[in-house]
Amino acid sequence: MFRRRHFLSQLMTGIGSLNLANVLRLRAATGPSPQDTALIILWQDGGPSHFETFDPKPEAPAEIRGDLGSIATRHTGIRFCEVLPKLAALADRFTILRSVTQASSAHVSATHTFITGYDRTGVISGPPDNPDLAVVVNRMRNSEHGRLPAYVGLPGMPRGGPAYLGPVFGPLKIDKDPSAKDFRVDNLRLSEAVGDRRFGRRTQILTQLDRLRQQFDAPGRLDALDEFQQRAIAMLTSPEAARAFDLSQEPPAIRQRYGMHKAGQQALLARRLVEAGVSVVGVRFHPTGAWHDSWDDHPCGTHVFGTMKGRGPLMDQAVSALLEDLGARGLDQRVMVLMAGEFGRTPRIRNFNGVPGRDHWGPAGNALVYGGGMRMGQVIGATNRHGERPIDRPIKPQDVLATIYQFLGINPRHEFINFAGRPLPILPHGEPIGELLG
Repeated sequence: MFRRRHFLSQLMTGIGSLNLANVLRLRAATGPSPQDTALIILWQDGGPSHFETFDPKPEAPAEIRGDLGSIATRHTGIRFCEVLPKLAALADRFTILRSVTQASSAHVSATHTFITGYDRTGVISGPPDNPDLAVVVNRMRNSEHGRLPAYVGLPGMPRGGPAYLGPVFGPLKIDKDPSAKDFRVDNLRLSEAVGDRRFGRRTQILTQLDRLRQQFDAPGRLDALDEFQQRAIAMLTSPEAARAFDLSQEPPAIRQRYGMHKAGQQALLARRLVEAGVSVVGVRFHPTGAWHDSWDDHPCGTHVFGTMKGRGPLMDQAVSALLEDLGARGLDQRVMVLMAGEFGRTPRIRNFNGVPGRDHWGPAGNALVYGGGMRMGQVIGATNRHGERPIDRPIKPQDVLATIYQFLGINPRHEFINFAGRPLPILPHGEPIGELLG
């Protein structure tokens, strides 16, 4: 009996977007959300160099400074890398955390630390033992958001996951490139004829699965197509959902402002989704081009300075457009943006066969935060003259998460029960960043 139940559970989670019915059931049991602030996470998988973004060291020796120059910002004495002129001109509208630090310099453990708040070190593999930030927001946001899921992943948080909260709190994943001419979301009714046929088949699948479940569960506990399943199907077939994902609804000038490339159109789609009522959008944010597909700029994989000359302006375009657009639409108080990666890069440049690069560096990194009621126009913290470690206001990943949870109205001491039956808080430690509290 247990094996059959387990099989059915796995089968239900494998239906993909149709497990929204399970999400709706769980949300309905726990009451409304205390706030309506949405979150966009631009996750820089691989770890962006703080030197080639928001913490250049123009006075350092060449082996630290690198080949790229720096430019002035709206803040006296604060400079960004030369590839970010649009963000430099908007620096009074967001805040840079220049002193983010953690113990791990390995991708998986550092990512797990940052996005779950539970410290991990060393070389590990697999999904995290604790739910990631986006999953927690999804789980704690229990109010209905009209015809859209609460968490959409583009395609989601790399190396993250729901852990013991279960897959129903994971994202509705969108793997396709929204800048592609043929971009569409297959799970939504963008065509009446195709949609009716597709969802007719999926409704039949749900009905058949319910019949199987009724064979193994107590009679009467489950209906063939209960109200939650109906609402899930209504969500996926709704005109509101179709419109939110339809980038052709945007004026061409707006699309061009974000950039007709993957990162730009991901940022635009994220804005459309939170404006329509999605609680959290997790973006694997990496502008694509003639370089490798992450921010992991080792010398054996990329020429860090050549790559940033191509990648940096695309990031600059997409992020500056997003922040300006949110402000122009009056969404700066209702939407929060976090852009970060798991760590920074090594201060000293390493060459491999004549190719320069920077390796992993957990002791120092930076992050960008915006909106959501936080105090903007700041640069918080500082690293030493070689960018090796914080010398002012060290900030742990847990402090970043505690700040986000506070502004989203989520109690970081709230406890979940893990697989072993042990209560665990959302965050084991960490305090909100006082300078952002207003």
